[in-house]
Amino acid sequence: MSDHRHVRFANIDGLSRDDLPLANEIWLQDVYRAPWVTNQMMKLAALSVRYMNNPDTAFNMGEIEIVCQIAPEEVRKTLTAMKGFGAIESFVCDKATAQVALTLSLLQRLQVLETKRRYAAVMPGAQRIWTQPTQSWIAGKAA
Repeated sequence: MSDHRHVRFANIDGLSRDDLPLANEIWLQDVYRAPWVTNQMMKLAALSVRYMNNPDTAFNMGEIEIVCQIAPEEVRKTLTAMKGFGAIESFVCDKATAQVALTLSLLQRLQVLETKRRYAAVMPGAQRIWTQPTQSWIAGKAA
């Protein structure tokens, strides 16, 4: 994995960078629906998508341990299982860092394109709904 990002899709052929948030949602939904998924896998998948949508989010072994409540050795086991089931293509973990290449299948890429097409038909001329929102709501802050 030569990319500087800690989490990325191994293959996004046919999609653009603007499609990544939608691809993240579709990938995450498929992981959540898989019959083999465990709680640890769901936590890692959600953190991975959050990192890809917001690169300011930390994705390292310390952050995974704090946010997901998963020990480093368990992270490696979970990523190995996810690789075995085809949710990720590869990963590298050391004491401090983790890098993961997610698998975006051909059917998932087609689903992204179909969703874009359907949205364009329903809302012609509208901005993409899967881009970053203009205003964020943060717990504890008044609007």
